Amino acid sequence: MKEVRLTLPRAIALANLKRAERGQKAITMNSLAAEIGVAATTITRLARTDDKAASSLPLDLAGKILTVLEVGIEDLLEVVVENDS
Repeated sequence: MKEVRLTLPRAIALANLKRAERGQKAITMNSLAAEIGVAATTITRLARTDDKAASSLPLDLAGKILTVLEVGIEDLLEVVVENDS
């Protein structure tokens, strides 16, 4: 069975690596929330490894996150194949 998972912490880490290379300040979950205009609790909820997080992510919010972090969709979402044993 395939499942899509949200990997926001990994996307933030990747964005911060790129920012560090450019000498820019790291972005936090709070600053990400402020830049895209949502509550910090929304970002915190999305950053959890909850299986439902990816399915509850609105596309407009995903687009804003990708734009601010300057990462690709593959850095924010991953497809996981689970074995049905």
